[in-house]
This record gives sequence, structure tokens and C-alpha cells, in this order.
Amino acid sequence: MKKYTAFIVDDEDRNVNIIVHFLNKFCPNIQIIGSSNSFEEAIGKINLLKPEILYLDIQLHNKTAFELLDVIDISEVEIVLVTAYENYAVKAFKYNVLDYVMKPISIEDIVLASNKAISRIEEKEIFDNSKVLEMQINNLEYSSFITISSIDKIDIIKKNEILFCKSDGRYTTFYLKNEEEYVACKNIGEYENILTDNCFFRIHQSYIINLDFVVSVNKKSGYYCEMINGARLPIAKRRQEALNKILKV
Repeated sequence: MKKYTAFIVDDEDRNVNIIVHFLNKFCPNIQIIGSSNSFEEAIGKINLLKPEILYLDIQLHNKTAFELLDVIDISEVEIVLVTAYENYAVKAFKYNVLDYVMKPISIEDIVLASNKAISRIEEKEIFDNSKVLEMQINNLEYSSFITISSIDKIDIIKKNEILFCKSDGRYTTFYLKNEEEYVACKNIGEYENILTDNCFFRIHQSYIINLDFVVSVNKKSGYYCEMINGARLPIAKRRQEALNKILKV
């Protein structure tokens, strides 16, 4: 079982002990690597130990949790506020706080918040691993594949299967010669930088075509190219001359 590291900050030892007890008994995949009831001590320990989850009381003697968050790196930590105060929701939102656990602490609340923190960490790990894979494939100079990253997965397809790409705002739709379509969560400009093979050419701000699948170029009734699947795609005026040279029209 994978363990997720946690640190507890509360100025009352009783509350620390309650959280430790609940986590040890009901959240076995959370490993408590430290705790503190002191503002200054907590800063040093958190920066040293770098926990993945932080259980944090809002009132820390004469300091607040937000003053603590201002001086530690919170970019890689999931924050759960454990507090008797309900009027800090707006401020907590600004610090990307994951959840509130109200005092007196209940088993259900601490378990629910902990599971949310673990889910968020796992989502980040999946996303980071996906980005690494995507970059590795797309950065291969002579790779015959390209990654198409959508909301829930990454598809890996052969470049020579692509008929053309169409811009859909922030997204790009790929049309393949087997009539399949894929929607990617990147704009077409990013794919123009990836599809640098000689067979790909951007004919319009909305289209990148695979020249191997162009059937004809129409110069009379509007300047457009016809693809093998029957699609007629407009060619921007400023792209016409360059396309003619490539096709030797």
C-alpha cells in the first residue's frame, strides 16, 4: 500500500492526539511524519520534511494558519484546515485549501478530508506522468507517432494516419484516414510546432493538412484543397504561394 505523508499543526496537544489516533486507525495509507504546536517550529519542520498533506489549525497562539502558509512552500501540499472557526472560507479559498474539518473533530470528517487529499495527489501524479510521456514521444525528432491528449486519456497515433487537423478554439480535432476523430486539449499552434515533418503544411489558421492525402487544389470557385475523404478545406491567401511551390502547381 502506498503511503502519503502528513504533518499536523495545532497549538493544543489534545487535538493533535485526536487527529493522530483517527488517521492511524482509519486512514492506514497516511503516514504521519511529524507534528508541532509551535508556529516557528512548524515552519522549520514542514520545510524540512515536505509533507504531502498538512492538517492545520487556524489559530496558533497569537498567529494564524494563513501567516504560516505565507512562509512555507504550499505548491505541492494538500491543506486541510482543522478549526472551530467557520468564517475563513473566502480566505481559505485564496490559499487553495482543500477542505475544512470543524472542531470537535469527527471521524467521518477527518476521513473524508483525508480521502479527498489522497485523490488530489493521485490525480496530480497521473497528470504529471502523462505529461512526461507526452513530451518524450513528441520530442523525438524522428518519431512516427504523436500524442493526442484529451480530458481523460492520451492517445498515441501514427502521423501518417492523419488526414488533417482542425482548430476548435482551444482544442484541436484530428481527422484520420480510417475516419476516426480525436479531440485534443491543445490549440492547433502547439501541434504546428510538433508536426514538422515535410508532409504537413498549415494552409489556414484553422487547418493543418497532410499533403500525402491531398486530391486536388481548386483555384476557381474559392481557393481550397480537397482531401481523399472528400473534405474541402480553405487555403488562406498568404499560404497559397507557399503551398503551390511545395505541390509544384
